Amino acid sequence: MQPNSPLREWATPEGLIPQLSACLALVRPVSMSEDAAAEWLAVAAGELTGYRRLSVEAALSDARQRCTYHGQILPHVIKYMEEANPWRLGKPLERRLPAKPEQRAIGHNPAAAILEQAASALRSP
Repeated sequence: MQPNSPLREWATPEGLIPQLSACLALVRPVSMSEDAAAEWLAVAAGELTGYRRLSVEAALSDARQRCTYHGQILPHVIKYMEEANPWRLGKPLERRLPAKPEQRAIGHNPAAAILEQAASALRSP
C-alpha cells in the first residue's frame, strides 16, 4: 500500500470493526445478543468512517481504558478527537466519506456485509 493511500489515512468500516469489537468486549452487557452486538458494531463503524484513522485509533484506545458501558464509547471517541485537535477552532472534525456509489441493482445490501463482518469479529477468539 502506498504511504499516501487514502486507505491508510482515513478510517474504514473494515479497519474499525476489530478495534470497536475490542472496546465492546470490555463493556458488553450480558443481556446483549450476538445480533445486537453485530448491529452496534456496524452502526459504530459507520459513524466513525471517514475520520482520520490515527485519530480514531487513539480515541478508541483511550475509550478502552475509560468507558464502562457501550453507550459511552462513541460519545467518548468523538469528544476525544475534538479535544485532541484544538487547532480546529470550533470547526467540525475533518471527515472524508466515500463517493456516493452509482445506482446498484436491487438486492445488493452493503449493510448485510458489514453486519456479517461484525458478527464474525465477535465469534473470533
